[in-house]
Amino acid sequence: MSEIFNQNWNRERVRAGMRWFGPDDIVTIRNIQQTPGITNVISALHHIPAGAVWTEREIARRKIEVEFLPHAEAPADLDGMKLFQWYQAHGDRTGLVWDTAESLVFTEDIKNGSPNREKHIRNYKESLQNLGRFGVANVVGNFMLVADWTRTGIDALSDGSTTLKYIHAAFAAFDIFLLRRHDSVQGYIDDGSFSGEEAEEAGRYWETYLANNPERQKKLVAMITAGLPGAQEGFTLDDFRAAVAKYEGMSVVELREHIAYFLDAVTPVAHAAGVRLCCHADDPAFSPFLGTPRAVGGSEGYKFLLDHGCGVNLCIGSLMANEGNRDITAVIREIAEYGRMKGMSVDEVFPHIHLRPIETDGKNFREGHHAEHREELAKVVHTLVDLGWQGVFRPDHAPASDHGFGRPGYDVIGRGYGANLLLGLFEMAEIVKTTRFRAVEAAIKASGGDMALKEEAFEAARRAEADKIGRKIAFIKVPFVFGEQGVVAQLR
Repeated sequence: MSEIFNQNWNRERVRAGMRWFGPDDIVTIRNIQQTPGITNVISALHHIPAGAVWTEREIARRKIEVEFLPHAEAPADLDGMKLFQWYQAHGDRTGLVWDTAESLVFTEDIKNGSPNREKHIRNYKESLQNLGRFGVANVVGNFMLVADWTRTGIDALSDGSTTLKYIHAAFAAFDIFLLRRHDSVQGYIDDGSFSGEEAEEAGRYWETYLANNPERQKKLVAMITAGLPGAQEGFTLDDFRAAVAKYEGMSVVELREHIAYFLDAVTPVAHAAGVRLCCHADDPAFSPFLGTPRAVGGSEGYKFLLDHGCGVNLCIGSLMANEGNRDITAVIREIAEYGRMKGMSVDEVFPHIHLRPIETDGKNFREGHHAEHREELAKVVHTLVDLGWQGVFRPDHAPASDHGFGRPGYDVIGRGYGANLLLGLFEMAEIVKTTRFRAVEAAIKASGGDMALKEEAFEAARRAEADKIGRKIAFIKVPFVFGEQGVVAQLR
């Protein structure tokens, strides 16, 4: 297996990747290497502060950690590109490749338009150039303000597995009663954070579940702040409040001006370095969030990014949390078509993809097993294959089993199960697509028709097939009930 992958044979087809948080990750490169079907590692230099340069020395170290087995005779007097080249000549390969960086952070200074953004933009350009020299071809970031992702807790599935969940009433209770961005509940209604009904739900959640239980409060704060850059060093509520305050009064228009300023500066450098820059969706794709605007919650936000040379890090779970994106295949086709009209290939539109299912009512959600949502995933995969996409995906979050291990959402066994299901779906979709062409051509020949019309016939067959699959594989909203001290919500 590894010899084939070492020769990059798999770059001509869809590849499965797995996120790795570096040497401190409980999941090791050896664990990933032994997960069948995984050929790509998605990683970042988490130890380098946001806004600082990713140097050749540090990039080389990560490339070696991922792609080569430890070598006792590695020369101590070499580092950077020279050390990497030594390993290329003398090292034993793992069969894995690091060609997707997630994330080279779009810093808060970039997002809020701080004067310090000029330094961060210069450093970002230099990092992109360094990554390109080592063949790290995809670079991911996001434009979420303050928090990179938000969940409110961990839920137990019926089989005993545990998974991440987001309960809107819990998040609202955190915002109103713990973060206290406003002096009154009305302030949250006025800034569009919550409706009056949602604020009442938050009050009930607080009174029945959190008010008299400091331990539960602590767990909720820890879970929500886990999505903050630098959270591993400790992020207090005062820090959180101060970070949110930087965006007070900012509009979506102003945020997009800051985004455009950054992208217009860095995307030409990325292209010249052979790097495809892409942006993750808001997670969850709700706006406003913590009273701040959000810019990437659906197709319109992604069209804006494509206008400025930035590709789409498609994350179906993040997008589908918003009811407006529930028919995710329609969103995918809309974005792909917009990119095509701009002269972009589908791989340029979607440099990197995250595939994870969620169970949702459009406001609350939890993450499920890939295999238990294979109908939905099959529909998404068929759409990507139909568009001709061939790139690196990762199964993203997955429930944790008793025999698995890893950070919440990153159980190595759960992700391995998901990756292999998805690889099978991609293979089957490719077979279906090939069969379609052959069947159409055979039908034209058998009827004595004009072969000059075959492209029109192919397109008609494709549309008919997509329509049939769309009707046959409906999106499934799997209901679940969560109950916390008398607070119960039924997701339907």
